[in-house]
Amino acid sequence: MWSSIRFVAFAIAVLTASACYGYYAPLNPDLTGRRIQLTLTDSGSVVLSPRVGFDIDAVEGELLTDSAGKYLMSVLTTRRRDGLENGWKGEAVAIPHTLVATLTERRFSRARTTMFVGATTFAMVAIKRIFGGAGGANFPGGTPGGPAPQ
Repeated sequence: MWSSIRFVAFAIAVLTASACYGYYAPLNPDLTGRRIQLTLTDSGSVVLSPRVGFDIDAVEGELLTDSAGKYLMSVLTTRRRDGLENGWKGEAVAIPHTLVATLTERRFSRARTTMFVGATTFAMVAIKRIFGGAGGANFPGGTPGGPAPQ
């Protein structure tokens, strides 16, 4: 019985921590305080290279302000054109609008989360059936330290 309760508790913990996010077109024009991703133009990558690094394709972080034709961001990640990502610690970087190809907003994805939860649940049930059997231990007398059967 305890193994079943542990299995259910483990399953709930995994499913709770498995929320998936994606980057989508903004729903609200005011994105201040939201997590966004700016995909840079080719010229933006060149112009910003002294500030964000060589050959950067996208900059991700929290939008601090959007004024005077510039996005001021607290940068959390940069992505190079070859796909490698570099973590940042929230340094503030100003990026002119003219150097940005697209702006997307990080949002919860119900579809991705549902697919992940379904696949994870299926895998956990399959593993339990393959390796777990009925669960529990087989002690003499039915309890640990109990009398051996006669």
